[in-house]
Amino acid sequence: MRVTHKTPPIEFFDHFFPHDLVDLMVEQTNIYAAQKQTLHWNPTFVAEMRAYLGILIMMGLHTLPDVNLYWSTDSFYRNPDIAHTFTQKRFKKLTENIHLNDNSKEPERDTPSHDKLYKIRPLITKLNEVFQTNCAQSSTQSVDESMVKFKGRSTLKQYMPKKPIKRGYKVWARCDAKSGYLYVFDIYIGKADENASSEEGLGYNVIMKLCQGVPRNTLVAFDNFFTGIPLMNDLLIKKGIYAVGTVRLNRKGLPEELLPKNKLKKEKLGKLEFTYKSKAPVSAIQWLDTQLVNVLTTAHNPKSVCTVERKQKDGSKKAITIPTAIAEYTVNMGGVDHFDHFRASYPIGRKSRRNWLRLFYFMFDSAVINAYIAYIQIHKQKDHTHRDFRLRLARSLIDGFTCKKRTTNITFRNKKGGNFGVPAEIRRSSVPHYPEDQGKFTRCRFCSTKNTQKRSRIICDVCKVALCPTPCFKSFHIAQEEGEAIDCNSSASSMLTG
Repeated sequence: MRVTHKTPPIEFFDHFFPHDLVDLMVEQTNIYAAQKQTLHWNPTFVAEMRAYLGILIMMGLHTLPDVNLYWSTDSFYRNPDIAHTFTQKRFKKLTENIHLNDNSKEPERDTPSHDKLYKIRPLITKLNEVFQTNCAQSSTQSVDESMVKFKGRSTLKQYMPKKPIKRGYKVWARCDAKSGYLYVFDIYIGKADENASSEEGLGYNVIMKLCQGVPRNTLVAFDNFFTGIPLMNDLLIKKGIYAVGTVRLNRKGLPEELLPKNKLKKEKLGKLEFTYKSKAPVSAIQWLDTQLVNVLTTAHNPKSVCTVERKQKDGSKKAITIPTAIAEYTVNMGGVDHFDHFRASYPIGRKSRRNWLRLFYFMFDSAVINAYIAYIQIHKQKDHTHRDFRLRLARSLIDGFTCKKRTTNITFRNKKGGNFGVPAEIRRSSVPHYPEDQGKFTRCRFCSTKNTQKRSRIICDVCKVALCPTPCFKSFHIAQEEGEAIDCNSSASSMLTG
């Protein structure tokens, strides 16, 4: 991927979410709509699908509690860019039929080839491939779990009471320790994953799988869910990968000096002191901070220490001595958290009854985040913020597309007393409403109908709609709510004439 400081966001995104993925979405969405026999369905195409993806990004930037509000007639809620690109009906039709794999070819549940992630498997495979090939891997990486919020019904849903997102899908992720770039991910499918794991346990199996293709001499950090003596040995001996991680004291093979049964208490180990035990190539370190911290490492000399600054309660900073392995773990463990911070800033996901759609939003968001991380490698982050990148990308994906045959922001009132398109609190406010000459004729908002069109050059300076000078200007501003509007040709006229 050759880029310069002039390369726009859309070109970065196209490398991380290739055109063939959009083609796949178009093909499978049309197939699914035909299988389902969706009423009033018009086949989608590439330009429309890219515009749909752009709208998803915009909705993450401008969040509203209900998707319908983006098309509201109230200017407080209405988003003109979204409303101009899609009608509400078409956007919902696309969301209803969006698909990534052919349902007719899905293996039966009772067969060995059944895949719980069948509906999104093509996207998982492709993104894991392009994420690893489009960015050089760094020398320090971290592995952790990332939660995708979902509260509906699914056999894949997990409950994690200690996580900020307590219910949802669990995704194993390997990220760059500094930038948060996502190299590879794997979605946890429950007991099937555990049954398929090696006898060393699920944590061992996850790390060995995610670290396939990691360059030799890379340092990988992970937490105590994964860390164990066999894992540390095999990563270094079989793959040439150095590792550091906190460890639970109930793990097999730990030196007896570190185990609780030997009563290594705070009174025996002075504040900020540490002890260690080594058996090549693994070293176990125990350090007393406010609590005992236990670490396994294959990358650091257990005797090595360094000085770090710690903020005190009064705001001052104090230099403390800490084992180098623990300091390195603290610095390198935050890669997945950094990635999750990007996800939480402008979330794309919305509620859906289709359980796999949340995972699609996660993967699409991951492509956007990786594109942004690659983008800021050659741009100053303070001048090219995450928010601005997403907005520029969304507009490039839309690229002037609109599904509307007639582009107008005017809603016409019918003879039964319909929709004025201006909120009542603005239309009937106490602020003075003055007529202005706009220099061209447009349809009167009050009396023009589809069958009888009346035009005026006069607009209200507050409501910003065209109105006949008389009687519509006054009638429009005193009319009641929808369903009780005054007829321009009857009661309104009599009111104005006295």
